[in-house]
Amino acid sequence: MTRGARAWGLSTAAALVGLAGAAGAAELQNPPEIPRDNGGTLQLTASMRTFQMPGAGAPVNVRVRSFQADSPLLASPTIRARPGDTVRLTFRNELDFSPAEGDSAMSTTEPHGFDVLNLHTHGLHVSPEGNSDNVLLMVYPASTPPGGMHTCEHEGHGGGPEFCKKGRFDYEYKIPADHPSGTYWYHPHKHGAVALHLGSGMAGALLIEDDRNGLESLPAVKAAKAAEKILLLQEITFAPTGSNTGVNEVTCNAVYGFSPCTFEGQAAAATTGTPNAKLSVNGQFDPTITMQAGEAQLWRVVNMTVGNTVPFCLVPETGDAAAPELFVLAADGVPVHRPVSSDKELPFRLMGPQGLLDPGSDAAATGVVNNEFQFMAPGQRLDLMVKAPSKPGRYILAQPDPNNPPALGGLCQPGERLKAGGKVPASQLVMYVDVVPTKKGVNELVPTQAQLNTLATPKPIVTDTAKLPDTVPSEPTQGVVFGFTSGTYASSVGGASVVNGRPFTEERVQRTLKLDQVDRWGVQSAADTHMFHIHTNSFQIFQRGQVRYAFPVWRDTALVNCAPVVGSGNCTFPGGLTSPGNTNQAYGEVLQFVSQAKRYTGKMVMHCHNVTHEDNGMMELVEIVK
Repeated sequence: MTRGARAWGLSTAAALVGLAGAAGAAELQNPPEIPRDNGGTLQLTASMRTFQMPGAGAPVNVRVRSFQADSPLLASPTIRARPGDTVRLTFRNELDFSPAEGDSAMSTTEPHGFDVLNLHTHGLHVSPEGNSDNVLLMVYPASTPPGGMHTCEHEGHGGGPEFCKKGRFDYEYKIPADHPSGTYWYHPHKHGAVALHLGSGMAGALLIEDDRNGLESLPAVKAAKAAEKILLLQEITFAPTGSNTGVNEVTCNAVYGFSPCTFEGQAAAATTGTPNAKLSVNGQFDPTITMQAGEAQLWRVVNMTVGNTVPFCLVPETGDAAAPELFVLAADGVPVHRPVSSDKELPFRLMGPQGLLDPGSDAAATGVVNNEFQFMAPGQRLDLMVKAPSKPGRYILAQPDPNNPPALGGLCQPGERLKAGGKVPASQLVMYVDVVPTKKGVNELVPTQAQLNTLATPKPIVTDTAKLPDTVPSEPTQGVVFGFTSGTYASSVGGASVVNGRPFTEERVQRTLKLDQVDRWGVQSAADTHMFHIHTNSFQIFQRGQVRYAFPVWRDTALVNCAPVVGSGNCTFPGGLTSPGNTNQAYGEVLQFVSQAKRYTGKMVMHCHNVTHEDNGMMELVEIVK
């Protein structure tokens, strides 16, 4: 199976039959809040723990690297902060150093170092250097012997001893006073192990809250705050067995999907149990969110999966009743601004995926924005106001079948689901929404788009996609092509994932951006589906393929359409976002956006957020200079 096809982290054999589908699933629990010490410093500790994942079927025991402390949920705790805060966090690595799990290995294209950690605050506009969002740092277990630290200091990705830490590191994030409010997240970003760490559930929500210039200042959001739901979409890829005490070949290959992960002294592969393929929410299988008829709830959704694009749509479990309405308040942590014709106009409402045939039409311009929000790629977030219908009913969120992905509209259309007998297979069910009769005092408020348009965002580079300002170059000044190569750069695993034909290296900066300079980017796929992510600064998307967006959209992570070759099968869901199936296109669409590096200089990275690709080399070392 190709890297592209395996990027889903799913397989028919891994359906975990019996784990889902029963009525009466447990109510969704929000993750715990991250603990603080008496001085107000956040405390985050990594260790090996065994969890029994709660669900509607047989319990699943998983032993994973974890941040979960004493929580019964396999969902990392939530961090809350405000613009202008200085967030101090003590990070401890209490894992065990193990050469058998690649901890003494160094590579830019092969998985390794599963007990070595650091921390990335995904999407935050903070410094990428020092003790801030510095992903070149490596925090080794406290048990690491001198030889292990010597390997880091002389061969490590960071470039010297100052990047090699042992046992503990104190992070400090100085959040700008003008930082947008919304949903961000954190996770380890140790190159070579990111996919395995996300497959362990080592990721949590990071919420920036602003009751003066942010979402929290809106009356409707204040009214919905008591019913706030945090939804961490996870892909826990460890084998469902209590005897799995660490990385083995079954587990490792379930995450990476290609040649065996073998390290010094590793025993034969454990084969007891099938790796989990099913998505969970906050470490729960098939949870339920209960809503009263007509109620409006605030949902903060994070796609923390290894490589799964999830069409975020709620459809009736049976029949074709009106589903809850999903209004987009913010995307990737930035409130959505768009033109309105009336002060009473509601925020952008997700309509179900749109097939777009005429690039010059208004429907295409609005539809591609809809698809931009609808298809949540790994790393992306949505802040939603969810409005329940007026009548009780039951609704589902489902993930596509990776071996038989639907057409662009697929899972969001009840008719597609009913073709299979009216039920979504257990392996594809993600969660339920139960709408019950209304009680007194239910919140029904939804903010207006005019209110959203007053909230703080980064200073826009583009305000009208139909007429780009003179400050935007006429053609791309930065280009990215994601793809794969043969064993040239990674012979032991049969090939590497590359950017512009080259894999990641720490030896030399691979891209330089100038502070305050406006760049126009063209990003494309040579094969498969990818997710562009760059650290430190968000960007504004204005065009996909031939279709201009109805309004520019701020993002820090963006889906990059596949370049299908008809009949090859090397094109993972969702295919094209501007023409269903991409059947007449032999090349991937060019995604165009503008960016402007602000405030911070230093080294950071750009990569594909299908993190199996990143660990295999699909990343660049980027430096922002004056």
